[in-house]
Amino acid sequence: MKKILSFLIAILCITGCTNTIQTTSGQAYLEKHKTVTAPSDASEGAFEDQLRKVANVEPTLTFPARIGLARIDGGRLVAIPSNEGDAWIALRDKLGKDFGEFVPLSPLVAQMAQNSVDFKQTNRGFETMNEIRLGAARQHLDAVLVYEIYTKTDTNSNILSIGDLTIIGGFLLPSKTTEAQGYANAMLIDVMQGYPYGTVSATVDKEEVLTSRWGWGSDSGKTELNDQVKAKAAVNLSHEVDTMLQHLRAELAEKHAKP
Repeated sequence: MKKILSFLIAILCITGCTNTIQTTSGQAYLEKHKTVTAPSDASEGAFEDQLRKVANVEPTLTFPARIGLARIDGGRLVAIPSNEGDAWIALRDKLGKDFGEFVPLSPLVAQMAQNSVDFKQTNRGFETMNEIRLGAARQHLDAVLVYEIYTKTDTNSNILSIGDLTIIGGFLLPSKTTEAQGYANAMLIDVMQGYPYGTVSATVDKEEVLTSRWGWGSDSGKTELNDQVKAKAAVNLSHEVDTMLQHLRAELAEKHAKP
């Protein structure tokens, strides 16, 4: 999971704020590739059969919809912090009732739903995603937006670090500069099928705070800076989700309107 998160952060550093959508038909995809034959020695349950099974999903989402909000932190489903929740409330109000509603996914409900089924998974990443889908199904959600927010923090000495050599200077002089940059990514998936309707990413430019070596701001300053950057990342992410949902709704409406 850590390797996946590191890869996602690297991609976000390159791409900045982006969003993509998907509305393709699984049946049309399989029809397009129906002439592709499996190897002659393939037995029942071969990998090619699994490919066809995975591809056979359709975009069934319609608006208004009940869209869940699932926040992952450290590979686990967690409650949404209030400062991030404000960004989703603002987006809900902007989109209006025609889009439906955002419903925070409860970690407790998700855990109860997971405990109620005979399902075991050893990979934490897959386990968390399945837990989210089970919780979303229990809350009768149509789709769920799964998102993560990270910060990268670096602390460096500045020209006043000479004061660290003295007791008083170490407490009083702002000899350390802590920089934090925020990263966020999200995926909108269908609860029942796992169909990926869209992906979103956003970043926050570096912000900094001054701290002394032994005194003020050392730990509290870093924590406050990280919380501040995460809140801004949530706002930036919500803007990209807004764009993604607008495009998704238009494409799905056009698709459903075709005979």
